[in-house]
Amino acid sequence: MNGEIYNRKVLCDIAHCAFEVINRLLSRDQLLARETRSATTHSRQIYREECITVEMAATLRERFPGQVEITLFTPPEETRTGADWYWRFESGKRAIHARVQAKRVQRTEFSQDDSHGHVDIDLPQLTQLLQATSAATDQLSGLQAWLATYARFHATPPCGYNNLTQCIQHQHQEACENHEPSLWIAKAQEIEQIARPQMPVRNVIQNSVRLDCMLPCITGLDAAPGPATKGFTLQTGLQTYQECIEIIERDVLLRSEFEGALRIAV
Repeated sequence: MNGEIYNRKVLCDIAHCAFEVINRLLSRDQLLARETRSATTHSRQIYREECITVEMAATLRERFPGQVEITLFTPPEETRTGADWYWRFESGKRAIHARVQAKRVQRTEFSQDDSHGHVDIDLPQLTQLLQATSAATDQLSGLQAWLATYARFHATPPCGYNNLTQCIQHQHQEACENHEPSLWIAKAQEIEQIARPQMPVRNVIQNSVRLDCMLPCITGLDAAPGPATKGFTLQTGLQTYQECIEIIERDVLLRSEFEGALRIAV
């Protein structure tokens, strides 16, 4: 297996590991919410986005120490909840990085299937994400704003192949594991333009790319059938991951706004 194909297989495995963690938490959430929530609550969920993100990042670091790095910041306790993450995907000398706001599927009924759920969009918070990202580009060049959604959903990738081994960008010699996709990434401005405080999961997915497309297929030089169709392409000339971490840690405001950083590199 040549280097590029091997790297794509590793990236595919990382994406499926992320799905495995998220699927497990959402399944447990779906199974146990009814018996763990009090009679007076309106919530039908157990795990918040922050919990899912940290568990996913820690598991990826544990299983793929050569490709995954995480950094947790220590802002004041009162600003922790709802803090964004810094995510960075790298291949060789090219990279893409973003300020990420995570959301999870919400259910109106106990045990409701994710595909029938919705995502709560805090429009002022989303606008703040975009404004803060724009302001930070002076220090973190090329920084994007993403909405990451945790929801189990089957959807055809941008290339049109449900069997990803047939995709010219994704394909590698070993078959992909069969995990239900559950991490979707969208450009935050695309979601803001829809301007709906509550969106059906299906509508969020239509504007997103699943992680097992994003990671392997974004590495291709000709990525047109994949993530590039939704504006996700690797860039050259960005600061290194460590330089970005140092910038965040030196800036009191940035450090208070970020929960942590996740780097996936091959």
